[in-house]
Amino acid sequence: MLFRVLITLSLSVSLININAFAEDALSDVRIVEGINQFRPPNTRQTIGRRYVWNFKGKSYTILMTISVEKYNSYSGKERYDIPKMVEEGRTAIGNLTREFQRIIKQNQGWSRQDKVDYILSFVQLLPYTLDDVTTSYDEFRRYAIETLIEGGGDCEDTTILVASVLRGLGESVALIYTPGHIALGVSGNFTGTAVNYQGRKYYYCETTGTGWTVGVMPSAAGNTIEEVVPLSPSKVPPKPKTPEVTVPEPVKPSSEPTPVKPKPIEPKPEKPEQPEPKPIKPEPVKPKPEKADDENQPNPVGVILATLFLLIGIGIPVGIYLYNLIKEDNDDNDTDDDIFYDDTDSSSIGVLDE
Repeated sequence: MLFRVLITLSLSVSLININAFAEDALSDVRIVEGINQFRPPNTRQTIGRRYVWNFKGKSYTILMTISVEKYNSYSGKERYDIPKMVEEGRTAIGNLTREFQRIIKQNQGWSRQDKVDYILSFVQLLPYTLDDVTTSYDEFRRYAIETLIEGGGDCEDTTILVASVLRGLGESVALIYTPGHIALGVSGNFTGTAVNYQGRKYYYCETTGTGWTVGVMPSAAGNTIEEVVPLSPSKVPPKPKTPEVTVPEPVKPSSEPTPVKPKPIEPKPEKPEQPEPKPIKPEPVKPKPEKADDENQPNPVGVILATLFLLIGIGIPVGIYLYNLIKEDNDDNDTDDDIFYDDTDSSSIGVLDE
């Protein structure tokens, strides 16, 4: 019983860990150094995307795949609350955030600013697209996964994407609103343009265009700050390891086993006696007439032919024999006719004249 309970608890923990990552929309994400020519295929079930960009003189390639069903599930979601969209994106693209984290750990010489600039350089490669061109709406905010699959967006879309990744990396960020524009602010030991809000500095991060690093604010953005909305950090946990199932040791019985009281045996009700059945005499089985074996029966045609050949074989020598016998008889008769008998008396033979 104890063994079953432990197994059930272990399976429950593994299911909880799996469900924690069930909302991740990207089923397969890889970041490789250099330019990779492989392109994830688009099928009826999946959508593949490939992005290549440069950072600090080195090329990087992102290969990602999302199921069509998960992508279509975003069509009915509400889009008015940007902080909620950022939080949802942090969970949905958790696998991408982990890949960024893996590359950052490999480059131990990078500073904290390099880490943020690395994320910004990827998002800035996505082309800027207007909502009224790509959709039928003037303002259509996209979730982070939609921006990745659509391959671009406006300032709201790319800001939501960057905020989702940086929040997953544990950074403290804030939405910075300027007239007609939105950008991201990141808190930390950086340099450049920053916005003070409730005793914390958020350094400006531009998500549109290329080449903008932390603390650099384009002149087109202006100097008027309309609103700052802080977003609390929420780091993406690492992928769960396969839980190890521990088998408990069998419980050793004590020296004095507890006596087990036998259960009282309840008498079974006796079945009523049934009358013995009368024997049934089997009816004699009449033997069926055996069918003549067709194989052993002589063939009448064969018998007639055999008889005919036998008669012919006997008749020919008999006929030859009778024929020779008759012929010999006739020959004897013909010989008798050719003999001439002289009936003249020998005394009447004349004497030759001398």
